[in-house]
Amino acid sequence: MAELTSAVWQNEPGWLQKKRQLAGMLQERFPKQDQQDEWLKAWREPVIPGQARGWLTHDGDYVAQPLAQAVNNYSQMLQENLAEKALSWQEGQLNAAHLSRIDGGQFIYVPDETTVEGPIKLAPVLSLQNPHTLIIVGAGAQVTIEETARIECSQPAFAAVEILMGTGARVHYRQFNRFDCPRALQVLHAYQAQGSRLRVEYGQASATSVTTSLYSFLDGAHAAWDAQAAIQVPYGSQQEIRPVLDGYGQGTRGQFTLWGQAEGDNLILHELRTGSGEPLQLDDSQVRLAPEERLADRLPAASWLKNKF
Repeated sequence: MAELTSAVWQNEPGWLQKKRQLAGMLQERFPKQDQQDEWLKAWREPVIPGQARGWLTHDGDYVAQPLAQAVNNYSQMLQENLAEKALSWQEGQLNAAHLSRIDGGQFIYVPDETTVEGPIKLAPVLSLQNPHTLIIVGAGAQVTIEETARIECSQPAFAAVEILMGTGARVHYRQFNRFDCPRALQVLHAYQAQGSRLRVEYGQASATSVTTSLYSFLDGAHAAWDAQAAIQVPYGSQQEIRPVLDGYGQGTRGQFTLWGQAEGDNLILHELRTGSGEPLQLDDSQVRLAPEERLADRLPAASWLKNKF
């Protein structure tokens, strides 16, 4: 991979330049990650920022800014949390490469004890290889976020979402992104403090090969992760979904429900598991639909995903 010698964005703060360079220098010391070569081989050239439109800007009951602005305006918060708690850049070579090459993204911050009325809707159109969304929700805050991005690029893409939740926070996160690129890795990772509850509705039906990583670290008692996923594999493409939880604490639990539809063996569904072996209360349910069935008909009546298929 090409060595980083300058900032990716104009007016990029020094801490981010150093963090990018450190990730690039230390990358090979970290463990290898599954399928990483398919991405790393395509990222040999220097980063050239792509085009993006539709980033959200808001300053009121919550804050939303393009990531390129937030790294300056919320410098300390981003320095402490970007690719640290939910998606650790030191966990593997591909994660480190992603951090060093983030070329655009979204920042959303919901302060403590804030209830955001109505969903925050994020629907950018991107020609980026490494978009990154960082969502920080303070203690006791409540918010619903809907993301329906379109990512178009000529190289494999690594699209990451990090959700960091304070004590007792409530987040309902919905995502149905579409990829138009040779291959994509969609990462949706979270860090949850005690008593927090994250509800996820995730859908994917892109006409390309997409690997999805769902993960949360449940840090303390009575934290809960409840995810529903619907995956449809168009002819000629491939999908893989990997749900993993870690954490501890009395009453801490995770629940995963998945509906998958494909012809042949081009859909790989992994069961919900723990990454570190810590004892967690897990409930996993997976349904494979026949090709002639209508996926929307099998989803719960109140599902946000019903009108996406």
